[in-house]
Amino acid sequence: MFNRTGVLLLIAVATGFCTGCVDRRFVVRTNVPGAQIYRDGTALGPAPVDARYDYTGYYEFRAVAPGYEPLVERVKFKPKWYDYPGLDLIAEVLWPVRIEDVRTVNLTLVPAKPVQTDLLIQQADSLRARGLSLPPSSIPPDPPTFQPPK
Repeated sequence: MFNRTGVLLLIAVATGFCTGCVDRRFVVRTNVPGAQIYRDGTALGPAPVDARYDYTGYYEFRAVAPGYEPLVERVKFKPKWYDYPGLDLIAEVLWPVRIEDVRTVNLTLVPAKPVQTDLLIQQADSLRARGLSLPPSSIPPDPPTFQPPK
């Protein structure tokens, strides 16, 4: 009924429909809804936010919100069985079902401390006085720049 080529084609088509994949995502939550979230310097949006990632390892997350101290946290996504060389091929190509890997990152922001303006002005005056008491610089000034005649 089927020749050898037909059977191989049927197996290839059936295998194509049965293959799974690994969907890698992370979700970042904070105690401050709407805090701006960054991953490795790239803005992701307001919390809670989710995005895809391709590789396990370290990622740097930063959360910023008005009235709160900025928070930077380095998080490691540890590899699972399907992230190791060799096994990743099986999980991505041959595994018959889809694997969903969702990592959760919880960031806790703390309220910003109010600035004590009297102390800040006192520290600024102290630095200004210290700068004025420094000896003159031993570096010669820059030579004058060439000005073309008008």
